[in-house]
Amino acid sequence: MSSEEERLYARAEMLDETEELAQAVGEVLTGSQGVGVDPRAVTSLTVSLQTLDPGAATAYSAGGKKDRQDGSGYGSDGEFLEALSDAEDQVRERQRQVTGLREQVSLALDRAQRDLGQARRDLEAARAALAAAYAMGTREPCDGCHSARAAAIAAAEAAIAEAEAQIADVERRIGICEAAADLLGPLAERLARALTRLRTVPQDLGEVYELVYEFVCSGGKLPRYGRWIEGADA
Repeated sequence: MSSEEERLYARAEMLDETEELAQAVGEVLTGSQGVGVDPRAVTSLTVSLQTLDPGAATAYSAGGKKDRQDGSGYGSDGEFLEALSDAEDQVRERQRQVTGLREQVSLALDRAQRDLGQARRDLEAARAALAAAYAMGTREPCDGCHSARAAAIAAAEAAIAEAEAQIADVERRIGICEAAADLLGPLAERLARALTRLRTVPQDLGEVYELVYEFVCSGGKLPRYGRWIEGADA
């Protein structure tokens, strides 16, 4: 049966696989491209994708007026922001899971370090017992003193072997916890950077299309190729 530390490490490896999150962000980027969203409005989206998957394709071409056809990409900025929110929720949930796992790993590491301290104390005590056993006096004729001395030596040597095995096992557990922490620390940072970028996208969108939004809000109508701003039914 796997140890608790091994199960925690296996979970850390699973959470470190962020390709699924990158795929969700990539789909938002693809939908944006299909409808011709200005590249400046999705810069943070692209950076978020690269953060989650450095090898992901991020080439972006909004195309021209003739490329912006009905049924291509999102029907409105509302649909775009809804898809963005869904991707953000997935990253946030992964971030929550990582935070929880880091706490579990920290607790497991603390327990292992306490166990290591106890095992080292046990080893010191066993070594002291062995020294005392060797110092036991014997007499002739023997009245059982030789066998008592031999038994004490054997017991002390067994205790030493057990303590040394315990130390090795605890050091292994500590190493596994440290390896899990080494995975989760950078992962938490990547998720935080990706989430920050995703949260910036609506602001970027508003800044890039500020004049367009003002025009629509004042009652203006966009040309057909730009209707995604208003929505398909506008």
